[in-house]
Amino acid sequence: MNPNAPPSDLPQHASERLAEMRERKLFTSDLSVNEFLLVKQAGFDPLGLVMGSSIYQIAPNLPSIPKGQPGVEALDMTKALYHARELAMTRMEEEADALGADGIIGVRLVVNLANDPMRDAWKAYRAWQHWARGVGVPFRATVLGPNWAMQWQNVAWQQWASYCQQQGWPPQPPPWAMPSSKATYALGPGATEFLAIGTAVRHREGEVFKNKHGKPFQSDLNGQDFWTLIRAGYRPVGFVMGNCVYYVPPTLLQARDRKSCELSAYTHALYDARELAIERLQSEAEALDATGIVGVTVSEQSHSWRSAPWAAGNAALMNGELVELFVIGTAVVPMPGAEAAPRPELVITANDAPVAAGGGGRE
Repeated sequence: MNPNAPPSDLPQHASERLAEMRERKLFTSDLSVNEFLLVKQAGFDPLGLVMGSSIYQIAPNLPSIPKGQPGVEALDMTKALYHARELAMTRMEEEADALGADGIIGVRLVVNLANDPMRDAWKAYRAWQHWARGVGVPFRATVLGPNWAMQWQNVAWQQWASYCQQQGWPPQPPPWAMPSSKATYALGPGATEFLAIGTAVRHREGEVFKNKHGKPFQSDLNGQDFWTLIRAGYRPVGFVMGNCVYYVPPTLLQARDRKSCELSAYTHALYDARELAIERLQSEAEALDATGIVGVTVSEQSHSWRSAPWAAGNAALMNGELVELFVIGTAVVPMPGAEAAPRPELVITANDAPVAAGGGGRE
């Protein structure tokens, strides 16, 4: 592929940004200062921040299985979620290719889920109940039964208007109508955005580090791990992933006895899902002629749905559950003629304490 040719699947502004970066030799990067220096010491120059995205409509169709079966893979949904991520990563790869990169490091896959309107309505309903009981409204007056979705707003607004009048307040939005303190991301019913982002790099001496398909390698290793990997005589050949969406019927989510015991059918369902995801991860690495995978992480994500308003709070016990097991890692190969791996040394860090969960810094 000619790096000066415009990418085929990128928007106009992305192509213009990449062309300007190549012309001015200006790079952008999400690498920390330490990562930047280590990547440079490893013989690579950052070329720019590259990304790809795909907004994908996900239709979680409920599998039809015989009664008593422990669970089954929702293969169509597995393929849809995999395809969405693959589209985002391919576009990120195209941006790196346009910059003439050998690879991409620090790859992150971000999933921005759309709002579920019924779940949002349920949260507002519960917020109204909490407020109403706090100001003395009788408990029975806040429980509206199966038809809550059609009734609660009229009841709630009448109570709020009366309360404001008693307090001598002018008309104003009620607490449950105020913006949430947590950020939300609305893309429409059933739509989800998949975003891949990383830093494109190129070897300073012109050594070829592209994979067997002639494309820039992708890796989720940070700058420090990338430097260590190169020093140890290995190089990344690709970012590999595997996934499996598994349907767990509602009978497996309920404990039948009043004693502590393993839900063995539920256990084996998720066990099976993890095995399928890891098998697919290994298949991707084998397709790149990799000798191993480093930095493997396994995550579990719930893709639930709401089919009935009255079940919005606990629909899984009625309809079952869709769980995705998602596995990622970096496939690597040894470099010919590389020096022996350095011996590890104990280092006592003098850095500040790690940022607490939810904080805004990077290690």
